[in-house]
Amino acid sequence: MIRNHIKIAWRNLLKNGTYSLINIIGLTIGLAACLAVTTVVIDESSYDRFWSKKDRIFRVNTINTRNGELLEKGDYALSGTNIALKDFPEVENIATIEQFDTYFSFRNIQGEGTETKVIQTNPSFLDIFDIEISSGSPKNLVEGTSNIIISESLVKRFFNGRNPVGETIKDLPSYSNEPNEYLITGVFKDIPKNTHLKGEVIYLRKPRTELLNKQQFGFFQSYYVSLKKDIGKTKFETKFNNWYSNYTEAEHPDKFELQPLQDIYLKSDFAQNQSYKGSAHKLYILGAIAILLLVIACINYINLTTARASHKMQETGVRKVLGAERFQLISQYLAESGLFFLISGILAFVIYQLSLPGIVSYIDHPLALTFTNSILLFLYATSSIFALSILTGLYPALLISRINPLASLRKKFITSATGQTQFVRKGLVIFQFSISLVVLIAMIVVNQQVALLKTKDIGFDASHLLSIKYSTWQNKGERFKNELLKNPFIEKASITSWLPSNGGGNMTRKIESPDNSGDEVEIWYMFADTDLAETLGLEIEKGRFLSNDFGGDALAQSFYVEMDSAKKAELEKRPSLITAQAAKLLKVDQLNVANKDLEATPVGIVSNFNNENLRTSAKPIVIQADKNPDRGSLLMRIKSGSEEKVVAKINQLWQEFYPYKLLEINNVSDLLQKQYDAETKLLQFFSFFSALSLFLAALGVFGLIVQVTEQRVKEIGIRKVLGASVQSIVMLFSKDFLKTIAVAVIIAVPIGWYAMQQWLQDYAHRIEIKWWVFGLAASVIISIAMLTVGIQSAKKAIINPAKSLKTE
Repeated sequence: MIRNHIKIAWRNLLKNGTYSLINIIGLTIGLAACLAVTTVVIDESSYDRFWSKKDRIFRVNTINTRNGELLEKGDYALSGTNIALKDFPEVENIATIEQFDTYFSFRNIQGEGTETKVIQTNPSFLDIFDIEISSGSPKNLVEGTSNIIISESLVKRFFNGRNPVGETIKDLPSYSNEPNEYLITGVFKDIPKNTHLKGEVIYLRKPRTELLNKQQFGFFQSYYVSLKKDIGKTKFETKFNNWYSNYTEAEHPDKFELQPLQDIYLKSDFAQNQSYKGSAHKLYILGAIAILLLVIACINYINLTTARASHKMQETGVRKVLGAERFQLISQYLAESGLFFLISGILAFVIYQLSLPGIVSYIDHPLALTFTNSILLFLYATSSIFALSILTGLYPALLISRINPLASLRKKFITSATGQTQFVRKGLVIFQFSISLVVLIAMIVVNQQVALLKTKDIGFDASHLLSIKYSTWQNKGERFKNELLKNPFIEKASITSWLPSNGGGNMTRKIESPDNSGDEVEIWYMFADTDLAETLGLEIEKGRFLSNDFGGDALAQSFYVEMDSAKKAELEKRPSLITAQAAKLLKVDQLNVANKDLEATPVGIVSNFNNENLRTSAKPIVIQADKNPDRGSLLMRIKSGSEEKVVAKINQLWQEFYPYKLLEINNVSDLLQKQYDAETKLLQFFSFFSALSLFLAALGVFGLIVQVTEQRVKEIGIRKVLGASVQSIVMLFSKDFLKTIAVAVIIAVPIGWYAMQQWLQDYAHRIEIKWWVFGLAASVIISIAMLTVGIQSAKKAIINPAKSLKTE
């Protein structure tokens, strides 16, 4: 019987080529898109679930509160926390972890380096995360040198398969004066890709041994702790926090939270120091979209199948008269559904496999799990498609199989549930277009917001600004800068500890507000040489810029080494620039007057500028100057069209001054634009999803108009005989569908408005959603729907009435 069902299903598929093609296209697109989105969801959800001790490993987070209010939460703890934690019997092991990228010269060729991901930690890390060592004994640190272990993939790339244990390699330093040497003490098997701890090199060091500071001052690090078996996380947290509240002498003691390892990747929005992290919130959105894409594709199949029900009436009636059971009819139509899903599923997997490189490029990291590299996931996907074919085909099968044989032989599709069936189909179309409209509104709003972020005035001119990555200057920074300024294409330059797109500044200070006693104003401080403000192109509103012509404007770095009371008093008189916002908040009316709260003497007020990205508002800023700073980035303002020549000159001078150091030059405009990569990708995603949902929704309307026009084909013939024009018939059907789309618009507009208002709340600088956004989105939806309805109804309206009224 199954074989017979499949043969009949295949014949029906070939016989109705147009409808079969539309069904297969709709299902293929829906399934392929769902597979692609689900792959990202599964991959993101799989992070850090492969470690053997995953349920016992936690990161120590610090929570700073005051009067019960959360002030700050960070992915770090004060140095010495490791010593304190080790005194608790519940703790099995603890490790400090720092992640960064550096350049290693694996071939020991001067100036040549390979960017490498590094995990800097201590030997206990190898036990906590069960790193598999394939060669060497890295836990026994070799004194007097830097110990590293490297991955097997690096061994294959650079050591021609030989064992590199015992060899030394060098780096291309950014901070140190000379290349550093590293001893390879071991080789480890590559760490899987789906972890937030990404490292091709593990740099092993002894842990810091100072005691936990009772005043909460000192060096902060990221700590990972493994608890012994059967130790409750919450109970241990309470125990440790109770101990710490008695131990510390700080007025507002910090609290500590143990964050489960499996939560770190997706639930660490607060983690400023974490290099690799996802977003649980975005993952929920992606999961919902995957489901919606699948629902839309299935709705299309249901609409198109029920639209063809009238063509199956006589077949169904004859089979019932000949004694066919309803179960047999249902199984036949389910076999047809299964065949459509089988073909669409195969095509969807082909499209999915071809799209994987694009998905990897879009999410900007490799996929550890896909439906084609995991047999379990492949079986899960195929079984889900099979189950979906049954669920989707069941409604049309039940509908068609209960047709009255007598009515079907007379070509009268009359059942007790006809009105209900039409209501269901219209409801499905309303659902489709509501989704499409919400997504289209989201796309328009995101596009406007991205345009605002990328074009809004940030207070300084980022064009024609180049930067050299943060480095140590070996007391040659000022000379290097002056050599650059001899180039006629370089107008201004500054060595600065703050770089646009790289945080808000060097430090903050909270000062009591002059207007509201008890409220505090947070002030950001930036340190650079005297030329930062002019290099940025800030405008002076009052007073003067900092200058080397004034001997006291810049302080030598040796000034800070031993800070006695006399130097501290002098520091409070330090000449500084403040922004107009800082002057207004702190009511600075007079210049050249020492401000004790600021620990500075404002000599100039400059225009406001955004020290961070436009997700936040501009902050009050103080700019202070260091004399010949020995570390920092270098900003250069160049003449238009001269970038290539300037870069060549920088490379030449760099080889003269710092032949062993890494040089990284960036265009500041590019750095600022890169801050909004997440929004840009969100726009791309909504654009793709919007086009896809509109196309699938148009197919749904097509299915409904086909069903309606075929049921009313005789009515169309009679109207034409009585003199109705093609245009009037098209308008007749368009009015009914316009009502359906209007309902979708009424439902979708408030949902779209609310959703985007919530999304915009995350931005200090945001657009205002105008009425025309909804008008434009609704116009697009209505135009697509009416075009689909118009074409199909016109095709039926131009049929010769004699043909449509003929009775067989």
